[in-house]
Amino acid sequence: MNELAILDLDRKAFNETGIMPQVAHRNTSSAREFWKKTLNISFLVLEVSAVLASFILLYFYRLSQEFHVSIYQKHGISTSLPRFDEYSIFFFVVMVLWLGWLYHFRMFSLKSDISFGLFEETVRSTKAISYSVLITIGIAFVFKLTDYSRFVILSFWFISLVCSVGLRTFKRVLVKALAQKGIFTKNVLIVGAGQVGTQLSNVFSKKPGMGYNVVGFVDNVKRGSVNTYEILGQISQMESIIRRHPIDEIIVTIPTEKQLVNELLNKFRKYDITIRIVPEMFNLVSKTIEVDQSNTIPFITLIKTPMRGLSFLFKRTFDYVFSLIGLLILSPLFLVLAVLIKNDSTGPVFYKQRRVGKNGEFFYMYKFRSMIVNADEMREKLKQLNEVEGPAFKIKEDPRITRIGKFIRKYSLDEIPQLFNVLKGEMSLIGPRPPLPNEVEQYSDWDWRRLEVVPGITGLWQVSGRSELTFEQWVNLDIYYIENWSLWMDWKILLKTIPVVIKGEGAY
Repeated sequence: MNELAILDLDRKAFNETGIMPQVAHRNTSSAREFWKKTLNISFLVLEVSAVLASFILLYFYRLSQEFHVSIYQKHGISTSLPRFDEYSIFFFVVMVLWLGWLYHFRMFSLKSDISFGLFEETVRSTKAISYSVLITIGIAFVFKLTDYSRFVILSFWFISLVCSVGLRTFKRVLVKALAQKGIFTKNVLIVGAGQVGTQLSNVFSKKPGMGYNVVGFVDNVKRGSVNTYEILGQISQMESIIRRHPIDEIIVTIPTEKQLVNELLNKFRKYDITIRIVPEMFNLVSKTIEVDQSNTIPFITLIKTPMRGLSFLFKRTFDYVFSLIGLLILSPLFLVLAVLIKNDSTGPVFYKQRRVGKNGEFFYMYKFRSMIVNADEMREKLKQLNEVEGPAFKIKEDPRITRIGKFIRKYSLDEIPQLFNVLKGEMSLIGPRPPLPNEVEQYSDWDWRRLEVVPGITGLWQVSGRSELTFEQWVNLDIYYIENWSLWMDWKILLKTIPVVIKGEGAY
């Protein structure tokens, strides 16, 4: 169909309805965007107001003359009521930090809805409020501000969390209900019915709260339907398809067809339709890229791990505090194990081994000695007994292990001295296990990704099967951890490590 025919078709529709078809639809679309933005702003204001109201009510409930001062006066004790403006400073700092954390965790948007699940949103809400209150308490302590009531602070934290999670849950239910009725939804046409296009339609159908209604696909090869969505025709027929169906967005999932994509951009520029392109690297690094712009040049930056910036600072603090506490609590056990190791075999109590850390840097890892003194020299002779595929080396009935060594390895007691490595910053409590230099020499580019972060004492694969897993499974679990890291994930791995160590399963 030529351009003249298109103009004639649109003019005919204009004469019958008084308005161009796409303009009529876009007026409706613009109205939806306006009300959606209004809804998001309203809920954000409502959330802030609820937190503010909880603070004010708690202050007057706990510190009013009737509840607080009168109790002391009955016993002849003189007391003064802490001024409201002093608590206002505390609240103001909490609010600034809280809004900052909400932005950091991508918890609010004026234009769209968040795309992660309710559980993840609850976790992020808990983090945002908890971090804000704890940091503010730290600031108050450092600057010796008013001795705030523990009741007010703890109650404020709990009620704020309940209000925030409750309102966000209600918003999800409301948006989902409106989306199911066709309100606040965007009609989208997906170009390309391949793997990426299919995956995209799956996401939209499983998460109606995102507000995307898939009208259908266009594809030059496939026919019929994909995931119950009809393939409406070929790419060359898109203009006639758009006139038959109200379309708000076109999502291109075949960016490798650069000439075709360029033609689409030029052809549909005249329509008031949003055009989005899924990057070629979507399947490989969809969670590890950051879009940025320098002057007029757009960049896609590869992000190795979310373990950076302020998040890394919190992880390092977590490591330092818990390793220090662990050393203090386990210090009597150090003495007991030292005596047992000395009585069992000749040699030193501790064993240090050269390992490879973050970005290929070498360091010495500390352990309680669990093998005979010349164990490293015997490794080459035992190479044919290795029971693990790939660069790693493991023997279930290793003849080099001492009697007490077998016990401490089963329950991972030999790893305790690595808490000193954590204090030095060479290791973390949670992370991929540090490999030996000769193992790294055999690494592929994919395997090398294990070295993108600080190695750990325990990690995801240790709580998922330990030595029963193959080397390939180790690597895949470590890379999943690196790409999806969070403090919450670290905490879950740490808690799961305890029963795994106590049972002593899969370790040798």
